[in-house]
Amino acid sequence: MTANAFYDGFCLRLSHACALPPGSHVLAAVSGGADSVALLRLLLHARERYPLTLSCAHVEHGIRGEDARADMAFVQALCARFDVPFYAAHVDAPAYAGAHGCGLEDAARTLRYGVLHRTANAVGADAIALAHHAGDQAETVLLHAMRGCDVRGLCAMRMRSGRLIRPLLVERPETLRAYLAEIGQDFREDASNADRAYARNRVRHDVLPAMERAVCGAGDALCRLAAAAQRDEDYFAAQLDALHVPVTPLIDGIAVEKRALSGLHPALCSRLLMRLTAQAGLAAQRAEAVGRIMDALTLCDATVNLTGGAHAVIGRRYLCLVRRDAPAPDVPLAVPGVTDTPFGRFDVRPAPAGETGDGKTAQRIPLRLLRGARVGERREGEAMVPFGRHSPVKLKKLMIDAGIERALRRSVPVLRQDDTVLFAVGLRAAEVCRGAADEAQMIVRFLGHASPAQAEGRKREE
Repeated sequence: MTANAFYDGFCLRLSHACALPPGSHVLAAVSGGADSVALLRLLLHARERYPLTLSCAHVEHGIRGEDARADMAFVQALCARFDVPFYAAHVDAPAYAGAHGCGLEDAARTLRYGVLHRTANAVGADAIALAHHAGDQAETVLLHAMRGCDVRGLCAMRMRSGRLIRPLLVERPETLRAYLAEIGQDFREDASNADRAYARNRVRHDVLPAMERAVCGAGDALCRLAAAAQRDEDYFAAQLDALHVPVTPLIDGIAVEKRALSGLHPALCSRLLMRLTAQAGLAAQRAEAVGRIMDALTLCDATVNLTGGAHAVIGRRYLCLVRRDAPAPDVPLAVPGVTDTPFGRFDVRPAPAGETGDGKTAQRIPLRLLRGARVGERREGEAMVPFGRHSPVKLKKLMIDAGIERALRRSVPVLRQDDTVLFAVGLRAAEVCRGAADEAQMIVRFLGHASPAQAEGRKREE
């Protein structure tokens, strides 16, 4: 293939598969290896023809010492030669891996992508161009399959994913090297790419070649499998968008009614659960964990342990996907004024004559009780004297009586002054809120998302 034909195909992918509008600012991630140097040279050609604005980012991972610094100098000189703004960053992947208990490859990837996104934000780039090619795609499909993924994992990498674009994803690595040879462009060789201590290198140098010997074209077949999986996943994504499953936010995740999941085909249900775990702020979950959640949905009291210390808690009515969060700090209540809390927003204003509130979302409370009042979680063993009663009742009992399931109770906001509970949103106000007729009164109204107690109350009314 001639260089011009190569350019034509590259620009066509920029326009269509990468959905990159002409005039965009592209930040190219360039390590100095053959693939990323080929990417940079192709983008340089497209800079005039497409056109686009081009910048370059290079990340040194703190792994290879002097060789890595030489790579950086090479990329910097290449950018200076073609008048491309150059941005470099040093990270400490070994330290990150040790601190987070992950592998060196994962640490380097996490830190690298963080740098790329921050740099793109700083320079105003519309897209981040990565040099992944067809060989990388085949390796990724195989690695995901061996690690126990489902069909979603077989999608591997996409030509465009958010701000990331991969315009070389259909090109073979040998084609990229032939292109560099044709234009007389040198590049750097990373010796760590041959280190079989890394799983990807073992797949690249041992597993895939063995597959190609067994079945000619195995690598291309894996890439076609990824394309087919992406096509099917796009269809399922559209089906999920049409479901409109109501979700109740929790301070440590989300809750969804089990009946919203009942009757769904397992293929759709599993994908919905993956979407919900992401919405809850949980780490990505393996297919096996999602399967265990699906198996437990018929139960009324079950917990499934998930990656990252998270849990899926299945109650009588709700599936709750909760993170391992520290207790939410108490938040001082602005009196008067609006206060944002982890539970939602509160509004405090003087109470007009005759307005008392409904005792669920709004409550009339004497001003003296609101001085120093704070909003927080229920404390262990905490009790109050409910409005109209004379003896204290534990908040836990009030929640149980109201049908608030275990995993939702943490998300019921409690207003208290020092150790005195004034108002548990969605449940009851305290008798102490009655106050005297001649004292200043305020209305405390919960404006945020529906608390679990409010949601449960509405279900009972229905």
